[in-house]
Amino acid sequence: MITDLILVYATLYGLTQKIADLLNEHGLKWFKGSGLIFGIFWGFFGSLLVLNNNLIANVILAMNLAYLARGLLDYTNHQIAATMIILAFFIFSTFNLPLFFGFFFVFVVFGKIKDYITDTLKKKKSMFFLFNYYIIPTFLYSLFFKQWDLFFVFLLHTLAYEFVRFVAKKRGISKP
Repeated sequence: MITDLILVYATLYGLTQKIADLLNEHGLKWFKGSGLIFGIFWGFFGSLLVLNNNLIANVILAMNLAYLARGLLDYTNHQIAATMIILAFFIFSTFNLPLFFGFFFVFVVFGKIKDYITDTLKKKKSMFFLFNYYIIPTFLYSLFFKQWDLFFVFLLHTLAYEFVRFVAKKRGISKP
């Protein structure tokens, strides 16, 4: 059963992930070391998600290893966050091979399609990828297996991430 605390962790995971990203790649300036601090926050909240639920842990691991496969762990704060999450998984969680590889495959394939469209074709990110990429697979899994924790965690993570992206764009931060 999902707790309010897990929903808070999911929201903070999404918020800190996008803020960390904005601090390196997109021109947000806060204070010296803020990029590293938000990388640590991102890793901390992702690790808390891994500690609380094995289903969520396997999908968060798939998400982070998909980032690695897609070449997205390209800054120190990204690497710190992913390392914290992966270590938390291997210390505190149990590996579920079919679950992990199912989501890993979906995240890599749809992520690479999104990367190609946005980076190579220079098209704007569409809502199709926002929902197909994390929301639809977790929704379908939750619907089929009646385990709604996963869907709500990824829904809140994605909404928080996209909220920060939206605010950054409105404030003129380059390419949020």
